[in-house]
Amino acid sequence: MLTRPQAQAHQFADELIEQGVQPDHITIDPIMKIAPVEAPCDVAAYRGLIITSANALQYLPIALRGSQVPCYCVGDATSQAARALGLNAYHLADTARALCDALPTACQDGPLLHLRGTHTTLDMAEHFRSAPLSVENLVIYEQIAVPLRAETLKNLRGSSPVVLPVFSARSAKLLGRLPLDWRPHQAVALSPAIAALCQEAGFGQVATAARPNRKAMAAVITPLMDVKNG
Repeated sequence: MLTRPQAQAHQFADELIEQGVQPDHITIDPIMKIAPVEAPCDVAAYRGLIITSANALQYLPIALRGSQVPCYCVGDATSQAARALGLNAYHLADTARALCDALPTACQDGPLLHLRGTHTTLDMAEHFRSAPLSVENLVIYEQIAVPLRAETLKNLRGSSPVVLPVFSARSAKLLGRLPLDWRPHQAVALSPAIAALCQEAGFGQVATAARPNRKAMAAVITPLMDVKNG
């Protein structure tokens, strides 16, 4: 069951199908949607950007497209997407915390602007508040909670176990707030931090991807589906 935002869920479903998962064994029901936030900003005042989620690229300010502005990214896929929009993107780390460790060496001059959503696991501006490198936040999108369909809730309350890939802390928290018994089901988490949230939510089994990317998530999920489907 894929609860990512619609476009990302369909993209990941296609990857799973390429790996041999049967299409009729995949359900897509987003638990949140991504929407833009009006955020005027003088982008010329910054020496570079921080991108920790590809969602930010969807709402990249027009003035930055094709600008070749330095862009420090989490994840190779996000870096490639940033380059496709004309940014001078660097893949420095696979997690936001690792990016914080790498930034002071990779970038000596600020200020940098972190383009982010309303919900984040790490406040970059706060993290660097007392550091020589200056970082500011700009919220350009929001992650809006969406109720699951009645049919989905019925399936989750049934006797058949479900595999749920969980790509973000926001998704894990939203799933944990639902009035459901997660013990029959298995979560596959993008990172150890997300795995901990899935355990708090009460999932009977929690697996963690070897690396925080879609390919590693698919590598965990595909054999689980093979076993589950007999």
